[in-house]
Amino acid sequence: MERKLLMSIRGVTKEYPGTLALNSIDLDIYGGEVLGLIGENGAGKSTLMKIMIGAETATKGTLEMLGKPYAPRTPIEAMKLGCGMVFQEQSLIMNLTVAQNIYIGREERYVRHSIVDTRRMNEDAQKVLQGLEITNIKSGTRVNRLDFADRQMVEIAKVFDSVGASEGKGSIILLDEPTSVLSENEIQQLFRHVRRLCKQGNAVIFVSHKLDEVMEIADRICVFKDGCKVDEMPNENLDELILYEKMVGKTASGEYYHVPRQRTPERDVVLELRKLSKRGFFADVDLQLHRGEILGICGVVGSGKEDLCAVICGDEDPSDGEILVNGRPMKFSSPAKARKEASILSVPRERRVEGILGELSAFENICMSNYGGVRKNGFISDKMARDQAEKYVKELDIKLSSVEQKVGRLSGGNAQKVVFARILSSDCDILILDHPTRGVDVGAKTEIYSIIRDIAEKGKSLIVLGDTLDETIGLANRVAVMKDGEITKVFDAPPNEKPEQVDIVKYMM
Repeated sequence: MERKLLMSIRGVTKEYPGTLALNSIDLDIYGGEVLGLIGENGAGKSTLMKIMIGAETATKGTLEMLGKPYAPRTPIEAMKLGCGMVFQEQSLIMNLTVAQNIYIGREERYVRHSIVDTRRMNEDAQKVLQGLEITNIKSGTRVNRLDFADRQMVEIAKVFDSVGASEGKGSIILLDEPTSVLSENEIQQLFRHVRRLCKQGNAVIFVSHKLDEVMEIADRICVFKDGCKVDEMPNENLDELILYEKMVGKTASGEYYHVPRQRTPERDVVLELRKLSKRGFFADVDLQLHRGEILGICGVVGSGKEDLCAVICGDEDPSDGEILVNGRPMKFSSPAKARKEASILSVPRERRVEGILGELSAFENICMSNYGGVRKNGFISDKMARDQAEKYVKELDIKLSSVEQKVGRLSGGNAQKVVFARILSSDCDILILDHPTRGVDVGAKTEIYSIIRDIAEKGKSLIVLGDTLDETIGLANRVAVMKDGEITKVFDAPPNEKPEQVDIVKYMM
């Protein structure tokens, strides 16, 4: 059966001052297929997608859609032409309702005598949600009342409806890291709809740093590196090692998590939890963290691991039990108090929402958790802050134009390295890392793992909630498993005797 060509991309090049982001890209997109797009941060994937949706303009090259020249000037124009994108960093307007977000820019169908028929808009939006099996979200709810995962489902529903994918005319939907905050059930739900849309003649471009997901959903996989398309292949007889080698130009090995650098923790207990509880979330948690140790905590969504870490860092209050730091019982009214009084610092998973201030420069973000280190005569010294940032930029190999560059304009991996620079500048003794490599490409992950090893070698103690079970096992000295708010098992994980994933999963499910 002959495939229908929806979009043809020829010689597309994008140059920024001092940077060649895309170098003469040729790519055909066919109806009925899922095209996986992979590559390290900065490889050019996002730039190409922005050109496709009219958020950027190509320096050279041409695009055609359904045989006609295609050059949208805005994302709204692109959606009207049948091409829309679900952004990794969500684009919803928080103080509008779900329905208002779904139909933003398309409200005219609901306007009569200059008044919006809200009831009819809500009814139609609810049908869109139901069509995607989203039954837990009401169309009249304000978006800022939804959690991050539910907002992602609204974002997906908005784009699926905006491009007219259900009409069978051959639309293109770009999914940029769509699963980063979704549960396994939600991921499989999304995959079912992706396959259904492709059967209707649409195309889906799926971008993810989770190679197993790309291999599960994609029919064809394109690999980008340094602004070039280095390979394009059908998803047959591929494995993650082959894709890894093509992405980063080197093979993966046992060095991936830098396991040979795993240090033996000291006997000193820096943090102890005694019967710690938060009613409705977790109960009677007994746990110790030693100096220089990496303690991994794993469990499914709702196991209580995130809530436990929120209590440890002072973001939530416990209902019972004790937190001891260096043998002293302590209570924290806020994360700032935990940092100041107990040298505990938490790095949240949603770095662009909670971990960084995107409109501030790199040097301002880096000094944010330790203004005392850059203070002179009672005032914050810009020179000291810049000098400190320069040191960490060099040490962590952060790629940016200067320490003045706004962090919101950095790639995911480099933004995460800025977060780690802030961690190092804080000089805190106990660090909680919530999914430290979420949304980060494979090459940047290995660098972040090395930074984590550096921190442990300096005698700092870390609690890590890994992005994958394999990551948690690879990094940790010990792995604590949580299920239904309880610690069900603690595994030792020495370098030469790591527990198997299957053994840990038994205590998670």
